[in-house]
Amino acid sequence: MNALRILLISSALPRDTTAGEVVLYRHFSQFPELSLAIATDDSQELLVENLLEIKANPLLNRLTKTRFYRWTHDICQCLHPFFNYKILRNYIKTHKPNLIVTVAEGIHWIAAQKMSQEFNIPLVAIFHDWWPDLAAIHPWAKETLEHRFKQLYQQSKLAFCVSEGMQQLLGNHPNVQILYPIPDQLTSGLKNNNLTNKKKFKLVYAGSISGIYAPMMQGLCAALQGFPELQLKLFGRQPTWSDVLLQQLHEQDIYGGFLPRDLLRQELSNASALLVTISFEAENRRWAQTSFPSKLVEYCQHNKPIIIWGPDYCSAVRWGRKHQSALVVTSPSPQDLVKAIQELANQPEEQIRLKNKALEMGQGMFNPEKIQQQFVSSLYQVATLELPYPMYNGFHHL
Repeated sequence: MNALRILLISSALPRDTTAGEVVLYRHFSQFPELSLAIATDDSQELLVENLLEIKANPLLNRLTKTRFYRWTHDICQCLHPFFNYKILRNYIKTHKPNLIVTVAEGIHWIAAQKMSQEFNIPLVAIFHDWWPDLAAIHPWAKETLEHRFKQLYQQSKLAFCVSEGMQQLLGNHPNVQILYPIPDQLTSGLKNNNLTNKKKFKLVYAGSISGIYAPMMQGLCAALQGFPELQLKLFGRQPTWSDVLLQQLHEQDIYGGFLPRDLLRQELSNASALLVTISFEAENRRWAQTSFPSKLVEYCQHNKPIIIWGPDYCSAVRWGRKHQSALVVTSPSPQDLVKAIQELANQPEEQIRLKNKALEMGQGMFNPEKIQQQFVSSLYQVATLELPYPMYNGFHHL
């Protein structure tokens, strides 16, 4: 059987790192009968045979490193990055890919859209974040970019949205699917049904502690003072906090650093509960509505109670309420969160219920094999090719 030929033209790339990169890596590294070519301007750590380097206009590239960077991004996002398309055209004419795949962020989705139209190749677009709100452009340019963003959605033969909120905001589409972030295969199906016997209730958070999350985490650290029965443990890249606050984190053994995946799994498995946070800031409202935390999907593989702290309109809170699968706290007050944690720590029956719901979600909705099967079978269907069987034999490894 001939391999499915995919040309990935994307600024987001399949790497075994974090966030969207590791999601792509897991999808393509477990893809049967795949011939993958990647077109991008950043080929570092991409172990595929067919790498096509395409960059924006050299002058525009230089200007992005100057004080005119925002104006330059306006041009790239709202007009065109002015790629040299010769490499792409030659590859497509020679190898005739079945599909062009892109992630709706950065600038390379513009090239993917153009090549799909020019050669009449089905386009598959993945929508992980609401890119118009993240792009480094002037506020007046966002309306134009948003129009192009929605145009990409409509012109895609298949659109993968990371959440129901993303799909609702993008609108109707003849072939749209919700594709949740795929978790790590190695952690799937952990069955630790015993409650922790430690004297302290250990709440673990793994992810970014800087940027929009910094005020929430700082407030939580302060609110937990005076509650020795509750222990907070933060894992992630070192936060951009003041030296005084960082020193306090270390002295109180709150910050555990950025751990390799195997060590982080151990910490998650030793937790009493796992924390997901979503910003309450009004300026981040659309991001909160449309994104779906990949850590939530990973957490469900560890069979632990999950606590979601975020506004009632965010996708994570809506998921938690819809499936009754998490303790949801929608007050921005850290003191209210601490109160909810205290109550859960004294409710062993509720802890067991939430653990079982996490396991149910991890084996059902967030089962990595189920998500991968959805991804693979959908691509074969769009390419009008027969799906290889059995599906998980003969993985193609990046």
